[in-house]
Order: sequence, then C-alpha cells, then structure tokens
Amino acid sequence: MNIIEQQVWDYLDGTCNGQEHKKIGHLIETDEAYRTTYSELKSLHLDLSGIELDEPSMGFTRNVMDKVAASPMPGSIRSSVDKRIIYSIAAFFAVALLVLLTAIFSQVEWTQAAGTALPEYEIPKVDYLSFMDDAFLRVFLFADLILGLYFFDSVIRKRMLSNSR
Repeated sequence: MNIIEQQVWDYLDGTCNGQEHKKIGHLIETDEAYRTTYSELKSLHLDLSGIELDEPSMGFTRNVMDKVAASPMPGSIRSSVDKRIIYSIAAFFAVALLVLLTAIFSQVEWTQAAGTALPEYEIPKVDYLSFMDDAFLRVFLFADLILGLYFFDSVIRKRMLSNSR
C-alpha cells in the first residue's frame, strides 16, 4: 500500500485529524492520482460497508464444547514417548561424560615433585570445659525440654488423628 492509498483510506475512515482531512480533501480535488485512488477506494469502501457479517448460531459454543467433552482424552505423555529414545539420549550423555573424565584424568600429573612441602600449621587448643558453666547447662536442658515436648505433642496429635478416622 502506498502513501496515497493510506492517506485516502484515512480520509474515508475518518481517522485523520481536521487539518489532514482538509489537506487530503484539497489533494483529491486538485490531483488526478488522488482523485482516481479516491474513486476506487470509495466504491470498495461502500461495497465493504454493505456486507453483513455472518454470526454463529446461538448454540454454537455449547455444541463445540459438547463435542470437545465427548472426544476421547489423549493418552498420557508417558505412552507417546518411546523409551528407546530416552535411553539413547541418556547413553549419549553417559558416554560423553565418560570420555570427558577419561581425558581429564589422562592429563593429570600423578607424581609429586620433590621439595614441595606444605607449611606446617598448628590448630590452637580450645578449652571446651570453660564454656560448660551452670547457665549454659540450664539453657541447653531447657531447649531440649521444649523440643521434647514439641515432638511428644506431634506424636500424640498424629495418633488422635489416625484414631478419629
């Protein structure tokens, strides 16, 4: 579609603003190309506006939905995929992984050169008994008691639920 046709369609549809409408109207009156395009598109516009649209019947949607409901459901995806395809893909990746690992381990230098020793580091000694004072022991036992009561409550609730069924 060229610019003349687009402008004339906008003129016929009324989608252009007032200034463009006047400009295109003036071009239709003065320019022969605009005039012939206007006469062709106006006749086409009138023909298209006279056509009535076909509408589906009132029960169309209901009929379509009834047919969809009556059609058999497709089988599960598990039955439509061939297991040999899955196994062949898995075998490909397993072989590729095996080749990759073989290539990596074949290039590793397994001997250690002499004279490369790691520096020695001693872990400092920690006196754990200094943390075990009376307050720590009480907090630890209290937390254990709370956790034990929570566990006991959940067991009792499960038994009551299973007995009520």
